[in-house]
Amino acid sequence: MGDLLLAYAEFLPLERTLKATLESWAGQLAGLDLDSDLVRLTKARLVLQARLRGGFTQEVTDLDAIFPEIRVADMMASSEKLATADGFLFNPPFGVVKAVNDCTWSAGSVNSAALFLAELVKSKNSEAPVSAILPEVLRSGSRYEAFRLHLETMGLAGGYRALGRFDSWTDVDVFMTLIEACTERRIWDMGAQPKEGSLVGDKFRVHVGAVVPHRHNRKGTWHRYICAKSTPRWSDGFEPRSSRRFAGTTFQPPFVVVRRTSSPSDKKRAVATVIVGERTVAVENHLLVMLPKDGSLESCLSLLRVLSNQATDEFLNASIRCRHLTTGMVARVPWTEDDG
Repeated sequence: MGDLLLAYAEFLPLERTLKATLESWAGQLAGLDLDSDLVRLTKARLVLQARLRGGFTQEVTDLDAIFPEIRVADMMASSEKLATADGFLFNPPFGVVKAVNDCTWSAGSVNSAALFLAELVKSKNSEAPVSAILPEVLRSGSRYEAFRLHLETMGLAGGYRALGRFDSWTDVDVFMTLIEACTERRIWDMGAQPKEGSLVGDKFRVHVGAVVPHRHNRKGTWHRYICAKSTPRWSDGFEPRSSRRFAGTTFQPPFVVVRRTSSPSDKKRAVATVIVGERTVAVENHLLVMLPKDGSLESCLSLLRVLSNQATDEFLNASIRCRHLTTGMVARVPWTEDDG
């Protein structure tokens, strides 16, 4: 809360005295935090900022009495207060929590930032904009597709700018967005598609490997088996030798697998392998499976070239900065075989 309010206060006008300046700012600034020490620290920093900017020397004797709308409170229980604000600077917590009972867009564990944002947009004035720093997974994660649709059904839209890692202590990629009332655009649109030419999804069906090793018992028919650790990177013809029993979905070669774990800091974003052989293959869930619609090895080899070129890395780095590739995003990769 403090950093956001200080950044905004940097542009607020100064009055002739410190007292008048603080009273003016207090009419424009509000904030909620559960930590009373952080609330007092925020007030102290705002006082210091006003003194430095205005060259004021007057003393402040009662820190708790100033900025009455910056206070200790739970945002999730402050809907009436949220409804009175003209706009929001929003940096919610990023931890994983259990979804609340009235959550309609997810179940189980979710990123807490999504719950806080959902509560904010439900409670706020419909015309109040929200300038936010949010975890990348909300924008591009497949598990949050229903959440993004939830925001759109509320008449909200907004662009984004990727910021990379939040800080050196927080291993989370984030983005900045301005969410406003709008029904003509999508929320956090994944970026413009190529005006002409094909996409990977035009030529391949994209699936997630079906084997979850710690969950699936070794029952069913024997199949060849591959996982991320046993599959060589960038091979143009890997024939699996390992086998396991599996009763779920398997795949008939030739096809391409892509490692789901992928970070913007990686040299290559979509590390791929062409799988060949006569026997059906059970695939671990840490791999994406790319099935050629024409069933040919030639298409698989072409896809390997597409995924290895710089244009693909640039597209994925601009489009998805969370640590796992999704089926939808890989299907949107432009079909570009040549780097030049």
